[in-house]
Order: sequence, then C-alpha cells, then structure tokens
Amino acid sequence: MKPESLFRDLSNRRKARKAPEEKEEKRMERIARSEKKHRALADWLELVTEVMEIAVAVIVLVGFFISIIPILKEMPSLLDNTNAYSFHVFLEHAFNLVIGIEFVRMLIKHTPGSALGVLLFAIARHMVLDSGSGLELLMSVAAIAGIFIIRKYLYVH
Repeated sequence: MKPESLFRDLSNRRKARKAPEEKEEKRMERIARSEKKHRALADWLELVTEVMEIAVAVIVLVGFFISIIPILKEMPSLLDNTNAYSFHVFLEHAFNLVIGIEFVRMLIKHTPGSALGVLLFAIARHMVLDSGSGLELLMSVAAIAGIFIIRKYLYVH
C-alpha cells in the first residue's frame, strides 16, 4: 500500500468518526435554539397576561371611584332614621366597594390571602344584606369559619 492511500484511508476514518459527533452537536444546537424560542414566547405571554390583569385592576379602580358618587349622595338620607331602606342601600354599596377593593388587591398581589379576603367579604355581604333562610345563614357562618381555619392552619405567610 502506498503512503498516500494509507494517509487518505486514515483521514477518511477520522471523518467517519467525526460525522456522528458533528451531527449530534448540530442536533443539540437546534434543540437549544428551539427551547430558547419557546422560553421567549412563554415569557412574552406571561408579560401580556400580567399587563392584562393590571389593566383589569385599573378598570375596576375607575369603576370604584365612579361608584363612590352614589354612596356620597346617599349619606344625607342616613340622617333620617325612619328610612331603613336607605341604610340597607348604603350598606349594599359599601360592601360592593369593599369587595371591589379586595378584588383589585387579589389581582395585584396574587396571594392566597387576598383571594380569601374576597371570599370573606362576599360571604359577609351575603349574610348581612340578603334575607335568606336559616340554613343559608348557617352555611354562611360555616363558610366564614372555614376561611378562618384555612387562614390559621393552612395558609403559609
């Protein structure tokens, strides 16, 4: 065998060994680029949803400030003690405002405590304002007790 053909044969063997390694390396690079694109898309979607949540919170706050006007208009009617309905309407508006505030806090904070706060005020509003049966009242009390138990034993600060 001539030295040139021997050299060529060794060179071809090295290339044959290198080819699978290069293919694997290129495949890994493609996978890494694909994962990077996927992560970038996921980050972008997360940012969009956060912006949308903040936009909803701002809209709710605007509605909150607009709904303060009727409650201020109802305040003088509270001086007349003979009209129990006006106090009921006042409490209804006040509870709705408090629930709205807690809802905005829940959208901003993303904590279990803020979600429990919204539930607590909604159930309290139902208990105070809606005239339901004794069973509904008992269920509302049990739900509030359950929320307090969750806050005390299951909620990690």
